[in-house]
Amino acid sequence: MRIKIYLVCLSVLLSSPLRAEKLPVEVFANPPAFTDMTLSRDGKFVAYKAEYEDAERVFIRELETKKVQAVEMPSNATNFYGRIGGMSWISEKRLLIRSYMGYVAIDNDGDDYKMLTGPARTWGVNRQDNQRINAGSMIYSSRDTESDRVLVNEYDQAVGDMRTGFTKSAEPNVISLDTRSGFFMRELENPGGVVDWVPDREGQIRLGVKVKGIKIEVMYRDDENAPWRILKGLGDDPLEVIPLGFSYDGKQIYVSKISSDGRFAVYPYDPASDQLGESLLEHGLYDIGPTNFGGPVSAPDGRLIGIRYYTEVARVFWLDPVYRGIQEQIDAAIPKSINRITSISNDEQHLLVFASSAQNPGTYYFFDRTNNTIGKFVDVMPWVDPEKMAEKLPLKIKARDGLMLRGYLTVPPGKERKNLPLVVLVHGGPWARDTYGFDPQVQFMANRGYAVLQINYRGSTGYGRDFYKKGFRVVGTAMQEDIEDATRWTMARGIADPKRVAIMGGSFGGYSTLMGLIRTPDLYCCGIDVAGVTNWIDIIKHGGALNPTGFAFNVDRIGDPVKDAEALRAISPVFHVDRIQSPLLIVHGRDDDVVPYDQAKDLVEALDKAGKSYEMVAKFNEPHGIYNYKNRIDFYKQVEAFLTKHMPADY
Repeated sequence: MRIKIYLVCLSVLLSSPLRAEKLPVEVFANPPAFTDMTLSRDGKFVAYKAEYEDAERVFIRELETKKVQAVEMPSNATNFYGRIGGMSWISEKRLLIRSYMGYVAIDNDGDDYKMLTGPARTWGVNRQDNQRINAGSMIYSSRDTESDRVLVNEYDQAVGDMRTGFTKSAEPNVISLDTRSGFFMRELENPGGVVDWVPDREGQIRLGVKVKGIKIEVMYRDDENAPWRILKGLGDDPLEVIPLGFSYDGKQIYVSKISSDGRFAVYPYDPASDQLGESLLEHGLYDIGPTNFGGPVSAPDGRLIGIRYYTEVARVFWLDPVYRGIQEQIDAAIPKSINRITSISNDEQHLLVFASSAQNPGTYYFFDRTNNTIGKFVDVMPWVDPEKMAEKLPLKIKARDGLMLRGYLTVPPGKERKNLPLVVLVHGGPWARDTYGFDPQVQFMANRGYAVLQINYRGSTGYGRDFYKKGFRVVGTAMQEDIEDATRWTMARGIADPKRVAIMGGSFGGYSTLMGLIRTPDLYCCGIDVAGVTNWIDIIKHGGALNPTGFAFNVDRIGDPVKDAEALRAISPVFHVDRIQSPLLIVHGRDDDVVPYDQAKDLVEALDKAGKSYEMVAKFNEPHGIYNYKNRIDFYKQVEAFLTKHMPADY
């Protein structure tokens, strides 16, 4: 089957609902009551995360009795910020939880609690030995309902800093880990350079992605006893192909590969003949694959039933007609939302559905196929009234060189799209993109009377290879021009008040904020930099120390800290603060290991030397961003006060 989709048109900017009242900041800053909910394989339990006493906790709920079991995560099993990673049901009874300091497993009744890897193993209750396992992601769990064995990426050296959990090695081995006994054995040793291993549905590791500079090699073997060989037909460019996984019978590989029109599409690939088959799904404007929040959807038995992709909103194409019908039934029952099937029980009779929109942070529903019923379970933020939130409206804008840019505009409820104070909110990355969905920060600013513009500048992912590559070596120049052009577009159409436009962002968005104030001091009346890069020479070196494998990619896309030092200096804000004329708010976590706090300190020192005024907020025990909800409340209040002072809204 070959399906080709073309977007006919984007939605026009619709009229806004009646304006909601000014809501307490806690409505937006408080953490969700339920996140990452997942249905057990027998369909009788759910596990989810919730924030409690300034840290994330895991809870298991029995659906029939409504009994809730809390999973106590000791401090030595979480990072210093109380964050927990993902969790997966690995059998009908057992849940595996990935904390930033190691894996923990527990039964659905709270019994047989084991700390398995990292400090959680060597410091915890599971001290059969004193051998620390430096584990990464889980890559396979058996579909046998009684098996508690999983395959996990494992590293020869420490994989992170104790406070952050960031990976410093990207070349994993593979171990088999028994989640009850804690026994493990190495199944596969990394030959060097392999950054990703892919198993088939039986758990045999048969695919490896090897990085060599800015090139890749896709390694393949027929079975565990066969020799490895390179799949020449897939090429060696990571911008051309991304392996997704094996077919049900293990004879084909699904890949996301650049099509003839320059966008990622999903194809079957025959390793026996080294040939690509006809595309399963492609789009005329958007990538289909991991670069655009997409990829295969599998049934519990491992068969491919659908493909997720993203246009202006999240979508799924169902290959299985049964699930296509299920999706239609769900969408009819839950209108005006994006409805995603997140979990399927082993018998495929019980489905967990997450329904959300830009105005609704999300609601979980259960679909019972046996009784053909769809019932609401819980709202993730029950204190949020979607009727009082603002819609996020898709738009497209031409850059000065004719390149088409896409993004979103959020207008305060009840306000006309006319002469509004505007916050230009720049996404991080820069190799990422803004998407449709509920964003508490955007909704907070809209509730305070500000329109919010989010533009996917060149280099953003999801719009094809050429659009992505147009972002290479133009950080701080053409990328910044795209943001400027989008800002002026809102002014030219009378949406934004030219005298009340702010720029704001986190990480690369924080960098872009600083560059916006430097390059176009007449365009933005103020700026808010959150964890922004200030010196590219230092940050590229720092990134290389955290992830040596990714160093070549940063050099290719941004520049070499030695050979291109002069060019990088020209686009590093710390060297050009004398040009900043507008008020500036700087927010940075003191324990940031992605953009170290030194970047903010150097910026402040340069501002002081240049005699520039600014406001500075530095938070302890915060990594790359503001995670603690009390700190988020303070942050939102500081943003509101800063914007009110320098560009008040007509509330």
